[in-house]
Amino acid sequence: MLSNTHEREDRHLNRNSTKLRMRSLSIATAIVTGLVYAICVLFIAVVPKAAMAFFSYILHIDLTNLARVVTWGSFIAGLLFWSLGPALYAALLARLYNSLATR
Repeated sequence: MLSNTHEREDRHLNRNSTKLRMRSLSIATAIVTGLVYAICVLFIAVVPKAAMAFFSYILHIDLTNLARVVTWGSFIAGLLFWSLGPALYAALLARLYNSLATR
């Protein structure tokens, strides 16, 4: 009986060790990306000039004269876009990885 249980556990580990869980990866990606987006919007809302100077430095483009108004509507739309887009990307990545890993 102990041998049978041990074999079942080994089969379970071998089968799942090379697969990514598509749903888990996409949900985790959506949560992390949504939190990063919320922090970014908070940075823009609290200190807009410093945020634009920082993003100008990172993107190598002058954004300092760009006025960015954050509304609840733009926040929700951006949050949906920046959460669902990367989540779909992660799901497709996991699906492709799983299909290549089984070959």
